[in-house]
Amino acid sequence: MQVRGTVLTLRRVDAYHAMTLVAPAIAAKFRPGQFITIAVGGPETPMLGRRAFAVHDVRPDHGGTVEFVFEARGPGTRWLAGLRPRDALDAVGPLGRPFPIPRDTSSCLLLGVEYGSSPLFALAARLRERGCSVDYLLGGQSADRVFGALTARRNGRSAAVATADGSLGARGPVTALLEQVIREARTQVIYASAPVDVT
Repeated sequence: MQVRGTVLTLRRVDAYHAMTLVAPAIAAKFRPGQFITIAVGGPETPMLGRRAFAVHDVRPDHGGTVEFVFEARGPGTRWLAGLRPRDALDAVGPLGRPFPIPRDTSSCLLLGVEYGSSPLFALAARLRERGCSVDYLLGGQSADRVFGALTARRNGRSAAVATADGSLGARGPVTALLEQVIREARTQVIYASAPVDVT
């Protein structure tokens, strides 16, 4: 559904921005893994295309808020990063298929790269409600580009981190740790999320 949401907060999270939008109709229908699209640039903009953002968190019981994480690197996301609380946004959502949830209690590994990790935390909460164990494997180019490492360490059964420059966790890509983490955690189900331009 298309809604006119209001910016509640916009904060920096290391290399990224996290925006909380008041959008109760979207929050009420959201399932982990779904996304929203935002019209960027304002009413007079030449930027016609919407931008898609994975949803990091929703709070239907706190006024109906939706939070998403993004990197300000193009004209649309730079415009978003310049907004202030109480600014209005045109949002559509929730869109896409939610993450499938195992029928039986399972050992689940959540693998995330950079800000692409953001939708995995809503999924983790849902998995824990179902009695599943949750392990994390997170990565990025550098420590400031790993999203959610502290939350993963607090809430996961285990949390492994890898960075390309070695500034946090092991040096190298997250895939280098994958086999070891799967073996140690006795992983049965793997969920993965990363920005499309991260190799």
